[in-house]
Amino acid sequence: MSSGQRFKFNGSQVQVSIGSGVAKNITDITEADPAVVTSTAHGLALGTVGRIAAVVGMTELNNKLFVVDNPATDDFELAGVDSTGYTPYTSGGTFTPLTYSDFCELTGADQQDGTADEIDVTTVCSTAKEFEVGLSDSGTLTLNYNYAPNSTIQDAFRAAKKAGTEVAVRITFPNAGGTIVMIGSVQQSSFTGAVGQVWTGNTQLKLTGEIFVL
Repeated sequence: MSSGQRFKFNGSQVQVSIGSGVAKNITDITEADPAVVTSTAHGLALGTVGRIAAVVGMTELNNKLFVVDNPATDDFELAGVDSTGYTPYTSGGTFTPLTYSDFCELTGADQQDGTADEIDVTTVCSTAKEFEVGLSDSGTLTLNYNYAPNSTIQDAFRAAKKAGTEVAVRITFPNAGGTIVMIGSVQQSSFTGAVGQVWTGNTQLKLTGEIFVL
């Protein structure tokens, strides 16, 4: 019998952001890699996703979602954020964590990585075609589910698409398999039904950054 790790889909916990919690006051943000946010007694857990707003000085962070990494009592890191070239922090700001709901209608999930541009750099001296790898997009996440239009999460998908806001998806694998966090915007949602079947639907998210493995 194989000793390699594997995790069943059933038994996983899949959560989708549906709203916002209580804002945490920010008193400092470092110019560092990664950026460190000071927020006294914030109480945020590893993997929390929240929106920064109203920062004076380091305005590059305003109105964007970030993932909490290495939280301590009075500070935490912004996962994947290198702020060394940002405008220095002056004052103010809040970090507002998102709230989640379990996606119990979910029947499947499919994450597809993005593709990198292939830049032709062939010159007169080349002996064959030459290419450089360019920038890559972050890919997509498709969630398949039993269609229930008035359910909390499916309603949140419609609201996010209409408002043009991002949502966060958190997947916790069974048997201490870890957690991944993805942030993306709703590209499209659809549903279908037929005799002898239940109504089903799917939503595709365009991921807007890296997948965080916690």
